[in-house]
Amino acid sequence: MLGKQYYWVARYFDGTSLKQIDSSGIKHAYKDIDRDKLAAFEIWEGNSRILFIRFKKGQRLIWRRRVETSPGGIIEVCHIIGKQETIGGKNYQGIIGLFFPVKIHTEEGEQWE
Repeated sequence: MLGKQYYWVARYFDGTSLKQIDSSGIKHAYKDIDRDKLAAFEIWEGNSRILFIRFKKGQRLIWRRRVETSPGGIIEVCHIIGKQETIGGKNYQGIIGLFFPVKIHTEEGEQWE
């Protein structure tokens, strides 16, 4: 995909983790993540972690992945990632979107490190 390997890792409060694609090549789905025990969610590009979200008990993961092909044939992937929790009977959510391929605006001083 896009010439690079992007994948997620779910880290649990007990120190264990679940990779989207484990070392034996088995692919895990979103439904395989134990969201009640989730301590952190990460997105990786090869060997570089590009996103880390920490969770407290009671917070739940929101994650979706969408793929589109532009009229020019460019494949764009969007990861929609966030948290949800209920406090005092009210539902609170926060999300962000990560788009790939990442476009760095060097003319605006942006850098990818």
